[in-house]
Amino acid sequence: MSIDNNTLDSTAVDVKAIIAKVVDYEILASELKASLGDKAVSRDPVRRFAWSTDASYFRIVPEVVVHADTLKQVQATLELARKHGAPVTFRAAGTSLSGQAIGPGILLMLGHDGFRKLEVNADGTRVTLGAAVIGADANAVLKPLNKKIGPDPATLTSAMVGGIVNNNASGMCCGTAQNSYQTLASMKLLLADGTVLDTDCEASRNNFSQSHGELLSSLADLASMVKANEALAQRIRKKYAIKNTTGYSLNALVDFDCPFDILNHLMVGSEGTLAFVDEVTYHTVDEARFKASAMAVFFSMEDAASAIPFLIGDSVAAAELLDWASIKAVTGKKGMPVWLKDLPEGAAILLIESRASDAQTLKAYTDEVIGKIAHIPTWQPIEFSTDAAVYSKYWAMRSGLFPIIGGERPKGSSVIIEDVAFEVQHLAAAARDLTALFHKHGYPEGVIYGHALAGNFHFIITPTFATQADIDRFHGFMQDVAEMVINTYDGSMKAEHGTGRAVAPFVEMEWGSDAYTLMKNIKALFDPTGMLNPGVILNDDTQVHVKNIKPCPVVDDLVDKCIECGFCEKTCPTSALNLTPRQRIATLREISRLEQSGDTAAAEELRAAAKYDVVDTCAACQLCTIACPVDNSMGQLVRKLRTPYISTTEQKVLDFQAKHFGAVNQVISTGFDALGIIHRITGDSLTSGLMKFGRMISKEVPYWDPSFPKGGSLPKVSAPKPGRETLVYFPACGGRTFGPTPLDTDKRPLPEVVVTVLERAGYNVVLPEHGRSLCCGQMWESKGDFKNADAKRLELIEVLKAKSDNGKLKVLVDALSCTKRTLGGDPDIEVTDLVEFLHDEVLPRLTLSQKEAVTLHLGCSAKHLKLDDKMQAIAQICAKQVHKPAGIDCCGYAGEKGLYKPEINEVALRNIKKLLPVGVKEGYYANRMCEVGLGKHSGIPYRHLVYLVEECSRGN
Repeated sequence: MSIDNNTLDSTAVDVKAIIAKVVDYEILASELKASLGDKAVSRDPVRRFAWSTDASYFRIVPEVVVHADTLKQVQATLELARKHGAPVTFRAAGTSLSGQAIGPGILLMLGHDGFRKLEVNADGTRVTLGAAVIGADANAVLKPLNKKIGPDPATLTSAMVGGIVNNNASGMCCGTAQNSYQTLASMKLLLADGTVLDTDCEASRNNFSQSHGELLSSLADLASMVKANEALAQRIRKKYAIKNTTGYSLNALVDFDCPFDILNHLMVGSEGTLAFVDEVTYHTVDEARFKASAMAVFFSMEDAASAIPFLIGDSVAAAELLDWASIKAVTGKKGMPVWLKDLPEGAAILLIESRASDAQTLKAYTDEVIGKIAHIPTWQPIEFSTDAAVYSKYWAMRSGLFPIIGGERPKGSSVIIEDVAFEVQHLAAAARDLTALFHKHGYPEGVIYGHALAGNFHFIITPTFATQADIDRFHGFMQDVAEMVINTYDGSMKAEHGTGRAVAPFVEMEWGSDAYTLMKNIKALFDPTGMLNPGVILNDDTQVHVKNIKPCPVVDDLVDKCIECGFCEKTCPTSALNLTPRQRIATLREISRLEQSGDTAAAEELRAAAKYDVVDTCAACQLCTIACPVDNSMGQLVRKLRTPYISTTEQKVLDFQAKHFGAVNQVISTGFDALGIIHRITGDSLTSGLMKFGRMISKEVPYWDPSFPKGGSLPKVSAPKPGRETLVYFPACGGRTFGPTPLDTDKRPLPEVVVTVLERAGYNVVLPEHGRSLCCGQMWESKGDFKNADAKRLELIEVLKAKSDNGKLKVLVDALSCTKRTLGGDPDIEVTDLVEFLHDEVLPRLTLSQKEAVTLHLGCSAKHLKLDDKMQAIAQICAKQVHKPAGIDCCGYAGEKGLYKPEINEVALRNIKKLLPVGVKEGYYANRMCEVGLGKHSGIPYRHLVYLVEECSRGN
């Protein structure tokens, strides 16, 4: 029995007509703003361009961008889109690799605060997640229950649940048994016609049956038709025996009879083309507590591949295969095993991991694995390790492969990661054929690695798309890959990354006309007008995978390695204000492209229009560098970009400040004292007016804020006592310039408290002379004045070197950011941050009482210095409960920038007050300016951790 194509295809959606339809987007945007509010809608050309990129190699600039935080906002957007005939693309984190998170018309992005429901049932067997919940955050909540969600994509720390389920994304361990399709319990959906369906709610299902009975009947009919067509049903089952995300999840038609179950599972992997996913409920899976890994080195790819069938079973949780090109790519690199250089030509590696709920079962598993493949020759005996310090180095090879290749690619080239799947018996031959295609088409750098148990290969190439010839070469390569994957091995063109635009032209080739007809009719059932993500998954344009390719022009060494993956966006403090590092880099690349094309006028116009978003409001906290797999430094580039904007007059002011910083610093402290007095006498309005007038004269005058601190001061130290170790203590600018805020109950300035604690712990304390004049240079560097910044740092290092007698005395700095920048000058003396010294040296000398509860900020500088664990430990010693507001990684104060660009601090901390538990009345960090901003927006005082130590040690 065959499918009647003519009957089924009569309602197919015309993608080209949808995209080509003329829409007045000015009117549409105006109506969207009236419905959703101005802040939720943007037609700004800079931001539309910045948001036109995802982790794929495509770029499509939307006409309107909507940030939706509620389901009602999505409903209103779809209603207006239907009215105007505008296409809509849904976007979660934008970590997708196939171009499915960008599109023409309206780009509807999940907002920065909504869709974050996270509810776990009593026994932890089910979890309900909003579409914007990040996968790793869900697992963090489930971890105490020894549970996790099934899907485990490599992007789990950034990818949102909406994207994970819409792509049926998976990773090293979940295979085809624990992905979203297999672990899905229910969904809450918004259909293209505006109907809400909660498949976990009986009332919602009953209402839907009344309003959409025809759709449900059609789904049941399609399922019956497929099951009656044994050849097609068997083909579907065979295709999903290995990983497959090419096209729609047709397995729903053979796996289920209930129309609601079919509907639920069709949504998995539908890439936003069938409905908007509001919530997902998963059946959780067990998180094994005991793990062991082995690195099995084989003499050839054939030997390694021959081991894989023996490894399938309960005893192996993951098996990652690396080909010889992958091994060569990581050999000699930092953190990689030294012995890689001794491996024979053509070797291949299998990284094998076993997991169990107890040690005895784990031992049985590892013994079983070794026995199963003992007959296959290996370069060295296979040994499992249960020591995380040992086996983490094995997996560093696997995780390091992508950043190493991405980071070392030629300037101006892109990074493309494709994933294909084969039946495991074909892996060795497929790897050989794929390698041959790399060389045939001029991609000798290509490497192959992947999830061997699932027959899933990833391959990386680094093409250039500068000319039509480059694009034609890539087109020829993909045609040959499709021919090999589909016609030679009957594999999957997409195993776990989603179809998108990248393999949309190959869906019918892979599935055949009957299955492709089914897919087109599924699309027509749910989205008859074709408004949802048109051109994704189903596209009759055979060239769509080589259209709208984004170029990768050279900008600066600090960011040229960027692959626009989006890993940086989760922690960026300005993501909810305007742009993220990925989007800033995309904008800078377009400016560079325009310049290189000779269109300097357009480049200058874009540079001027983008200055506020790209340069002025970047906090330059460099959390993006920590998250970045290729070590980009957008924050440092922004500081560099600020240099040309320093006027001659401004440079003279900066030079004066650097030369006379002692006097300037004292004036600032005194000025803040005076401001407090003026405010008490005249009130907010007059003080604010005075500051506004000052800002008309100089940008160095801050905006008025009643939460401003009083001025700070330098401490007095006691006379040295014999027999005590002497410390050199440098009070950084923040603590000696800015004293207590109106919220602070302890009115002592930071340096006084530091000296109190150090002397209480039995130390003598000495201060550098002329301490007011000294600075690490951060305030100049943040403005782009590197000359003065580096000169001030060098001056500080020399003074500390002299005061410490060339490092014989320990040197302490009381501000994390200052410590970081001072260490960046490579001082030839040891400089220690006060937090680290408190943890390592002071606490063991003191008897401490405990407070009931405190909150702790673990900000950007703490993460850069890797002191967040020690900060947490100090707080836990001094308090019974320590709370950390979730999702706040940078306060956005950015040194003194919070005084001049308060909107960064405001948006970064917009949720802090509601995240604080009731009853917590005090917060702690280790950077004075950050503490000022944290206090303002939380409503509780934030101070340096040393205040907590001082209070809890008063009985000493």
